[in-house]
Amino acid sequence: MSIGTKYTLLFASLVALAVTSLAVTAQETIFGPGDPVPKDVSLFDPKRPVDTELHSNVPDGFAVAAVGDLIISRPLSQYANRLPNFKAVLDIFSRSDATYGNLETTIFDPRSFTGSPYSFDGDWTVSALPEVAHDLKAMGFTLVSRANNHAQDWGLEGMRETSKWLDAAGIHHAGVGETHGLARAPQYYESSRGRVALVSLASTFRPTSESLPAAGASPGRPGLSGLHLTEVVNVPESAIEPLGRVQCALFGDFCDAAPAEGELFGTQYQQAEVYSHEHVMDPDDLAEIYRSIRSAQQNADFVIVSIHAHECSQDCDDEAAPYGPANFLKQLARDAIDSGADMFVTTGNHNLGPIEIYKSPARGYRPIFYGLGNFFWSDVQELLPHDLFQGNKDTLAKYWEHPERVTEADLSAPLNAESYANTFTFQSVIADVRFEKNQLAQVLLYPIELGYGRPLTESGLPQLVSDKPAADDIFRQITEQTERFGLPELNMRIAKGAAVIAP
Repeated sequence: MSIGTKYTLLFASLVALAVTSLAVTAQETIFGPGDPVPKDVSLFDPKRPVDTELHSNVPDGFAVAAVGDLIISRPLSQYANRLPNFKAVLDIFSRSDATYGNLETTIFDPRSFTGSPYSFDGDWTVSALPEVAHDLKAMGFTLVSRANNHAQDWGLEGMRETSKWLDAAGIHHAGVGETHGLARAPQYYESSRGRVALVSLASTFRPTSESLPAAGASPGRPGLSGLHLTEVVNVPESAIEPLGRVQCALFGDFCDAAPAEGELFGTQYQQAEVYSHEHVMDPDDLAEIYRSIRSAQQNADFVIVSIHAHECSQDCDDEAAPYGPANFLKQLARDAIDSGADMFVTTGNHNLGPIEIYKSPARGYRPIFYGLGNFFWSDVQELLPHDLFQGNKDTLAKYWEHPERVTEADLSAPLNAESYANTFTFQSVIADVRFEKNQLAQVLLYPIELGYGRPLTESGLPQLVSDKPAADDIFRQITEQTERFGLPELNMRIAKGAAVIAP
């Protein structure tokens, strides 16, 4: 064998080894559960290396403002002319490249609307006038999520009307669609400094309001992007034996020995050390959701993923205390970021939740908000259907001498007194998220309060908190919830009335 042949064979071996190493490295560098994992990176365009395509590309100095639920019924921006602390809130939005919130209402014109109310299980049907869409745009909102339990308070007709008014106002929205694919798909806002994607989903939604794909000859269904959960209640050993006795008495089951797990009245349970609620996520839903997040990252500079979730794992039965989030959200949020999200936002529990600065193995530091509370909490709801009055006759008789005279506001008053007469319902923050060099630089939390106890026309309107003790109370809720959820302590400091969190 000649020297030239030896060198040729050696070179070929080194190339083969390098290609094999690259392939192995690519397989080990997995960008979340949505990653299809390249078999051999040498097959791809070397100028577009597949193993770097999902690395972040956030512009330097990029800023996104995020808030919680937008339960709004009428235009409100005009209050900025006479409420300086509300104007200060809108000024924060004006300094951001994009502003996000969860739209938890239906926008339609009652004078021409052809749909109907669907107040499932006695829940309130929330609604907003058409002018609200343009008003939200004037305030600075650019992206809103739509997947939530109120998305179809007024049926599919209401869902479609809302889309029409948002489109006319130029607000980009995600989480509902005429097809299952459109409900799952990311939607995009073209800011002057980068393309922003929003993926919206809900784990809390009314039956049949979620979209369905077609199945054979059966057509699909319009609706929202849903994540189905199976709830399992963890039961202490002391409660297992009584459960067994009940099942023995009613059904003849477990009469010889207490069950380690079972199902009673449609609820699954299992023996555990501590009472809590666990939730198992549907794997088919997850696969579709992670695919949408991956697609969003491939087509945008910044990706927001939001979920509307009322589920809770611990301390879920005390209405006088803030609800904590469900444990499944930790896995969902972290996997979403590994798959391409730059920010994960949870809404739904109507109170502030924990915050995590998650260090993704593939993408670096990213913020996770496990509950941003309320931003608008409209106490003016003039369109409540007949069945809500009928279904609450006993309550109305308890509160009013003449129930037959009550108005919509009179009907809502008992609900507020029994379920939402808490200061924490009317406290929240604006999260101002800022990036430098493709990494999270800091999160600024601006404390807001929503006018608990003010006249109905001003109640639920967010205003910046200037009182230090009140601001400290809001920040304390976040740190306590973060600790209770088993997350690392936040690197938080207070500066100029805002909480600053750094990685």
